Amino acid sequence: MTVWEMIGTKLLAASAVTAIVGANVFHGDKPAGLGLPTVNYFEVSNGLVGQGVVEIAHYQISCRAETPGGAQDLAHAVAVVFHNMKETVSTFDVNAGSVLDKFLMKEPDTDTYHVPVDIRLAFDASENT
Repeated sequence: MTVWEMIGTKLLAASAVTAIVGANVFHGDKPAGLGLPTVNYFEVSNGLVGQGVVEIAHYQISCRAETPGGAQDLAHAVAVVFHNMKETVSTFDVNAGSVLDKFLMKEPDTDTYHVPVDIRLAFDASENT
């Protein structure tokens, strides 16, 4: 299991997230023409520390809804999933997970409210592929 597969698995297993978006959770860009609310996520950066043993993956999880409150509620549900995360998801071991930031913005071209939730995940690069 890869880190992006683990994130998708974790999001789809979170009842607070799926109660809002159903199965509208996507890796990469949000599919065009898809209704709201939705979640899409992608890698922002990735680094190795500890002589290349510990990998630090930084992902943005974009929470979109038609109202500011809807986007914020979704972002809160997503943040709870990854806050202080230390667990195994399927075969993927996360040593430490944290939420770095989240803030509300309006996308003027679509009148969509968007809260990007930035997360950081640390894991043993030699054990997870």
